[in-house]
Amino acid sequence: MGTKALPIHSRPGRLVEPFQHPPPKLEMAPPDMRPWTMTPPSLSPLHMSAPNMRLPDFSPIQDHMPLPTLSASTFIPPQSFLTHHSGMAVSAVAFGAGDAELLCIGACQGELDEPGAGGSGQVVVYRAADVEREVRGDREVVAGPANDVRLKIRPSLQEMATIPTPAGVLSLQFSPHDPEVLAVTLTNGTVSLFRLPHHTYAPQSLSTHELAPNTPIHHLLFSPTNPQLAAAALASGSTLLLRVSRKFKLSTLSTLPGDGSPVHRLAFSVDGKRLYTATAGGTLTSYTTSDPQNPRTRWRDDTTHPRGITSLLPWPAPGAGDIGHKRRALLTGSADGTFRVLDMSLGNRPPLATQTLDLHGTIWRLAALPPLPASSELKALGAGVFCAAAHPDVELEREHVGVLASAGKGAARVLIHKQKFEEVFLPKRDGSDIVDWKTQDGVKMDAEGREKQYWWYDLADIEEHEGEEVWAGDAVAMIDYDPLFRDGGEQRLRRGWRLCSADRSGGVIFWQVYVE
Repeated sequence: MGTKALPIHSRPGRLVEPFQHPPPKLEMAPPDMRPWTMTPPSLSPLHMSAPNMRLPDFSPIQDHMPLPTLSASTFIPPQSFLTHHSGMAVSAVAFGAGDAELLCIGACQGELDEPGAGGSGQVVVYRAADVEREVRGDREVVAGPANDVRLKIRPSLQEMATIPTPAGVLSLQFSPHDPEVLAVTLTNGTVSLFRLPHHTYAPQSLSTHELAPNTPIHHLLFSPTNPQLAAAALASGSTLLLRVSRKFKLSTLSTLPGDGSPVHRLAFSVDGKRLYTATAGGTLTSYTTSDPQNPRTRWRDDTTHPRGITSLLPWPAPGAGDIGHKRRALLTGSADGTFRVLDMSLGNRPPLATQTLDLHGTIWRLAALPPLPASSELKALGAGVFCAAAHPDVELEREHVGVLASAGKGAARVLIHKQKFEEVFLPKRDGSDIVDWKTQDGVKMDAEGREKQYWWYDLADIEEHEGEEVWAGDAVAMIDYDPLFRDGGEQRLRRGWRLCSADRSGGVIFWQVYVE
């Protein structure tokens, strides 16, 4: 049922520039050398005290320019380069699906674990524009006849438009079939769709629908293969399968019953033939969607996460470069703080959990890191953000993939899916064991029929939210200048992700990690 369109305020706001960390200082203190002390000769044994040898006391370089690897670890978290306070409690973050400089942030004043508590909200549209800047201190330190000023890419953030909402925002979702279309779900049971033309940052209202009066809609998801199909997760415990018209009008096709607890997240399989629902009661259910008006339950499981499932993501993610090259899986996150990998390629019903990671806090969101371009494409693309949808002819990277987990008190985490360390195969010197063998799922094998094993690693944590609940996050692929290495006299390019994580106090933090 259509309702009145929401107002839109389009006016550029304050420009937020990235900050520079203080210049690095090397502080050294001489070692405190005290001689060995000896007691006078006596009947007792010789007593000796060890010298007080202290290593030179110095503070390492604390810069936002990470090393030319995946730029951090759980022991050395990356530093942010830009922080912003939105003024409202952030509930959703989404970079543009076809415009990587577009960023939308949704807010909800009410308590998100009890969305019915009410509260207004808003969607703020930002432009995160790439700007070439110098590596800190280069102009004064290394620039000269023999050394050019090194460059880096850091964005500026500018508010472009605001959409006030009568209720709190619970999710933001761009359509994979029309990347300019954004769906916004609210705590009052309303879904609003907007068009955000690329590079204009001026939202246009398309339609507004009250799908479930006074019932929060936790999540709306478009089918990756069927442009006329979407699904909505309701706090009442039901899931709606929706028809999406060419003019982006929504109508209900069927209702899927649940376990009575709120449905938190939804996930379509990559081929769009299955829909997975996850509830606060811990029930994970698989449905067939080939006939949306008559969906069938394939299996139901309530043992994966006893404390409830809060996040869900198919793997490989839709649009990723490793689809067809790795086993299919379903990634789940829970209020118990665990991240689990369910193997969907074995045919088990329900699927078996093959790996569990403890992320030490409720995992509210799992966002796939966008695909990176292959290293051979870097020179042609140049530095800046990269959007695979805008470059359909560019070869995508298969090995450097992962997710951003909004998890726990004050932390967002980068989880990387890499070949299992102890399973790395070393080819023979003559290359005679390199063959193109694959399993039925397309997973590569070596000459002895051994399948390459992939594992999830918690590789980098951002901990600057200072104990606030990190509720949302998203990422965009990018190509940046390498601050250390040159290639043919020019700065080498390296690939990575620009990440945005947000907490319930309104804090929004930007940081970058790299794979080279």
